[in-house]
Amino acid sequence: MQYFNPTMEMPVRFSRFSVAATTAVLLSLPMLASASCCTTGGNGVQTANAGLGESQPVAVNSSLDPAWFVYAFQRDGVTYYQVNDSVGQVVLIIGNIDSTFWTLPAGNAAVRVSLPSQRLAVPATARRRLVFQASDFSLAVHGEGQGAIWSVEPAASGK
Repeated sequence: MQYFNPTMEMPVRFSRFSVAATTAVLLSLPMLASASCCTTGGNGVQTANAGLGESQPVAVNSSLDPAWFVYAFQRDGVTYYQVNDSVGQVVLIIGNIDSTFWTLPAGNAAVRVSLPSQRLAVPATARRRLVFQASDFSLAVHGEGQGAIWSVEPAASGK
């Protein structure tokens, strides 16, 4: 009568082809995931082609500030920048073609946005936090809460 011995080793053989095929599939998974998500736009920011307006889009978070999420989307020559708060609520969406910026009516609350073509006065005492930066512009928030003013600021060289 033979008893079970937990230390008994049993050789398992794998063909070289199955090992190579499995390795190739596992190594390609990150590339497939990134290919379905994002491409790099003209300003060096990774853009997605779907998910605009969603609370957790399948897109790269490009925010410089941990309190915010910034996602970039591109479609038909227009780039959109969506800002979500820390719980995933859409705060604002900015559209962009070349050096022209505009806001979309998105999110649950009206936010004030200073655009290059329509500047808003920012209180001198408002704390500025840089939230996003691309090669041709940056996005900052001045102040906090309902009184905050978002600002699209062209790069020094402009576009």
